[in-house]
Amino acid sequence: MNGVLTLKRKITIIFLSLILLVFTGCSINNGTAAASDYQVGIRGIIKDINISKDGANILVEGKIQADTVFDKASVNINTDTMIQKDNLSRLFEISDLKLGDKVEVVFKGPVAESYPVQGTADIVRIITQ
Repeated sequence: MNGVLTLKRKITIIFLSLILLVFTGCSINNGTAAASDYQVGIRGIIKDINISKDGANILVEGKIQADTVFDKASVNINTDTMIQKDNLSRLFEISDLKLGDKVEVVFKGPVAESYPVQGTADIVRIITQ
């Protein structure tokens, strides 16, 4: 009987440890993220730009690299999107984006897994050559 209690105790400890591990891995971010949390979704060349009254949509094509996820993306840009050039502090406008510019895009929220992927940009960074 003593061996059965020990087995039940071991199973309980393992079960509680797994639950603790699951809850520790699921953290709430509350919409704030450090700069290191941003992953570049795509780095590539702007192939098409469509400007509307609400923002713009750009088609970006590049190659998947070690720090990127996609090779082609349809990127929505709205008033919440930050447009940067390299690491300069000045914010840029949609009108500063030109066909042929090399950009990095950090997506905000989920992307539609169609091809090309479709998503809204949190940051569009113009990269100078």
